[in-house]
Formats: sequence, structure tokens, C-alpha cells
Amino acid sequence: MNTIALSISEPSAAPQNVTGKNSSSRSILVMWDEVPADEQNGIITGYTITYHSQTENDNGNVQVNGSVRQTELTNLKEYVKYYITVFASTVKGDGPAIDPIVVRTDQDSKYYFTD
Repeated sequence: MNTIALSISEPSAAPQNVTGKNSSSRSILVMWDEVPADEQNGIITGYTITYHSQTENDNGNVQVNGSVRQTELTNLKEYVKYYITVFASTVKGDGPAIDPIVVRTDQDSKYYFTD
């Protein structure tokens, strides 16, 4: 009986085309494309999105399933610049993270209109 041994390791490249946009004064939508197929080195089991602010003590990370290509970071601080990275994982470990993208949350409106 012939068996084929597949070499599984962590991804050798980062997710592609990572973008982020502020979706409110306290949230940012992060989107990405998968790691190139020839650099996945196995099945992508998940993505980790990290965020931190250099001016506020606000940082954290979100983990999502390997089939997901976007997530919304919520409960952020208003009008703050966040440095965001994304990396993929296989059962063998984490791949490299992208160079951080920088996204600022929106500023709450100072004006309130009523009908």
C-alpha cells in the first residue's frame, strides 16, 4: 500500500490585500484575501487579527475561522489610530503577520439633528 506523506507546516506567507475601514466611532472592519495556495502549507485553520493603539492603552486580538475573510473590531476608542496585523495559522503553527495597516476610528458627530 502506497501512502503519500504530506508535509504540513505553518503558512510561509501572510494573508494578502489586507484593508481596514472605520465603520463607526468605535469599530473597524478588517478584510483580507487568503494566503497564496502554494504558501499555505496545509489547511488554514484560522486567522488572528491583532490591534493596538500607541496613544491609548487599548489593544487586543480576535481569532476567526479559516473560512472567514473579514471581521469587525468593536468596542474601540473613539477617534484613535489603530495598528492592525493579520496572520494565518495551520495545525502546525502561525504564519508571518502582515506589516501593520493603520486605521483611525471615526469621530462622533458633535451635532445632533432631530426631525
